[in-house]
Amino acid sequence: MRREQCGAYMITASACRLPDLKWQPRLTITRLANPTMLSKSQAFPGLSPFFETSKAATQYALDLGRELALERSSRLRV
Repeated sequence: MRREQCGAYMITASACRLPDLKWQPRLTITRLANPTMLSKSQAFPGLSPFFETSKAATQYALDLGRELALERSSRLRV
């Protein structure tokens, strides 16, 4: 698992082993609390592609999280 702060968000990236011995990326983005707002999290289930190693899947999730946070993507609802 890797965690990284990106602006007002905390990105948590990890990987889950699938039955076919591949690794699926897991991503959760949390908006950090501030004096006017509580923290709020959003999970991104079912990410693909699948990877041969947990490290590659985790890195993919972390890169995607950074992209979503920096671009303030419409997919990001927190």
